[in-house]
Amino acid sequence: MGTSRNRIMTFKRFAVIDEKCAMKIGTDGVMLGAWSRPSTITPHLKIVDIGSGSGVVALMLAQRFSGASVTAIELEPFAAVQTRENFVTSPFQHQLSCIELSFQQWSDEVQNFEADLVVSNPPFFHNKPKSPFYARNLARHDDALPISDLFHGVAKILSKEGVFGIVWPVEREADLLSAAKEYHFKLIRRCDILPTKKHAAVRFLSEFKIVREDLAPATCSTIVLETGEETGRRNFTSEYKMLMKDFFLDA
Repeated sequence: MGTSRNRIMTFKRFAVIDEKCAMKIGTDGVMLGAWSRPSTITPHLKIVDIGSGSGVVALMLAQRFSGASVTAIELEPFAAVQTRENFVTSPFQHQLSCIELSFQQWSDEVQNFEADLVVSNPPFFHNKPKSPFYARNLARHDDALPISDLFHGVAKILSKEGVFGIVWPVEREADLLSAAKEYHFKLIRRCDILPTKKHAAVRFLSEFKIVREDLAPATCSTIVLETGEETGRRNFTSEYKMLMKDFFLDA
C-alpha cells in the first residue's frame, strides 16, 4: 500500500491520516475507490461517498476524475473532522466537501441533486457482538444505516444513468440483492475479492443501476489480493498492484 507512520498513509498524490477514525484504511475501501466508475465520464461528474471515514475513497475518486465534485457524507463527528482535514491538505480540495449528517437525513433534505456515481463501504455487521466504543460500532454495525435505508436513499439521489458501487460481505449477499430488488436496482458489474487463490471470496465489489429494460446482464470477475507466499510480509498479486498503480507507492 502507501507508507504508514503514526497513522499517516502516503499515496502517490495525497496523504491520509486516519487516527481519529474508528475504522482505519483497509483493502475494502481502497479497492472500491479504484474500481468504481460512472457510466460516462463527463467534465462535471457528481460523486457521493457514503460513510467517508478518513475520506480516502473520496480522495481516490477526486484524483481519478479531475472535473468531478465529490461529496462525502459522514455521521460520526471525529471521522467528519478527519475527512475535512485530509481534504484540505490534498491537491483536490476544490473538488471535495464533507457533510456531517446521517445519509438518511441528507438524502431526504437535499434538493435538485442527481449523482452520477454513488459509492459506499458501509457498516455491514448485523447481529454481531459489539465493541464498548460507540464510534467503532457506528462504523462497523448496520444499526444506523441498514442496507435497505442505503438503497432507499441512493434511489432518491441517483441520476437516470447513475451507478451505485458498494463493497459487501459474501455471507450477506442475499440481504444486498433483496434490498436492491426492493428499490428497483439491477446488478450490472461484480468483482469477487479472493484473499489468495486458495481461499474463497469473503468480500465482493458490486455496481447497480436503477432497472431499465435495456440493461445488459452483469459482468463478473475476480481479483486475488495476495500470492500466499510465506515471506513474513504481505505479497500482493500483480493484478491487485495493477488496479492500484495510480495510488500505491510500490505498485
